[in-house]
Amino acid sequence: MINRRTLLLSPLTAAMLPRKVYAAQLASVHGEIYRQLGVRPLINAAGTYTTLTGSLLVPQAREAMSEASKYFVPLIDLQQAAGARIAKLLGVPAAIVTSGGAGSILLATAACVAGKDPEKIARVPDTTGMKNEIIMVRQHRMGFDHACRAVGTRIVEVDTVAELKAAITPKTAMLFWVNISEPKGKITAKAFLEAGKRAGVPIFNDAAAELPPADNLSLLVKQGFDLVGFSGGKGLHGPQSSGLLLGRSDLIEAAHLNNSPYADTIARTAKVGKEEIMGLLAAVEVYVKRDHSADLKLWHGMMQNVARDLKRVRAVTAEVYVPPYPGAHPVPYLRVKWDRAFLPISYEECAKRLRDGEPRIEVNASAEEMTLASYMLNPGEERIVGWRLAEVLGSVADR
Repeated sequence: MINRRTLLLSPLTAAMLPRKVYAAQLASVHGEIYRQLGVRPLINAAGTYTTLTGSLLVPQAREAMSEASKYFVPLIDLQQAAGARIAKLLGVPAAIVTSGGAGSILLATAACVAGKDPEKIARVPDTTGMKNEIIMVRQHRMGFDHACRAVGTRIVEVDTVAELKAAITPKTAMLFWVNISEPKGKITAKAFLEAGKRAGVPIFNDAAAELPPADNLSLLVKQGFDLVGFSGGKGLHGPQSSGLLLGRSDLIEAAHLNNSPYADTIARTAKVGKEEIMGLLAAVEVYVKRDHSADLKLWHGMMQNVARDLKRVRAVTAEVYVPPYPGAHPVPYLRVKWDRAFLPISYEECAKRLRDGEPRIEVNASAEEMTLASYMLNPGEERIVGWRLAEVLGSVADR
């Protein structure tokens, strides 16, 4: 008899059972806690999207959160101690656990605008008389810079290095760089850093989803960024509602003062509890010791398995690739395309059928192609993804 422990996340079981049987049995026990609410859990072949609840906790983080939940502790002392431990693990000057990647943007901005001044901290988002302009490359603008604007700042957009230098004035509080967006603009990270350093203005790097590569946790600070923000619930596999802000000690100290649990602060609503703090600390401890090359090998094999499943469908091509960095995660993906003359179904409609089926599968689809991400799949789940995708496409070809 196959029980839940044997079935879930078991590569051996996945290999032994026929895929249709394995998929049906997985669906019967997969995420019951959510099914009881009428919400269908999913197999994630899309990526670390917050709308898909990021990533799954490593066991050590889950255990740390459970243990932390049993006791009271002075929260400010815990924040300081956990930040110091994380900074030491990563080899950076200082760190603070935040409420997700967006929380790191909020705290970075508040630290640069209000600093450690109690009167300014209490007045934000009223920034009258303060440095309250944030400079961004126009192509780096995105929805998450709302967390920056919430501090009461105005974003100044620039397109060229000359515009960047001219935009820096006594009102400039911070330069805001988005790590994944470097290929989109005309300004390189090097030029952005040089301009900020020359003017003595703090430079923040939003690297929320930029893990892997693991080196980013320390490399970006060492490159010269004064503050760097990460999500804790993506590549780190920590709590979904956690994040990291790393960098200069004086700015991290200011971030603490602008943060919860202090009542009259902009980040009071961005609370991080003791469970999230200890969970993220445990996740970081695991991540810095992890064999990342073994992960890449595993993920590459998963995508190759799906590609093999698709070979039996006429007019389909499947290519395993690693996107060039910067600009995307340097992890294996699968690019799937087909000849619409033989398979009259759009990529978006195919993705919808995978989403509507059981178990639910999420992939990335555009008008031009379908891509599958490897790094959020549990071993064995790629067998279901390959079987279901081949089944959907095969049903269209049979018409």
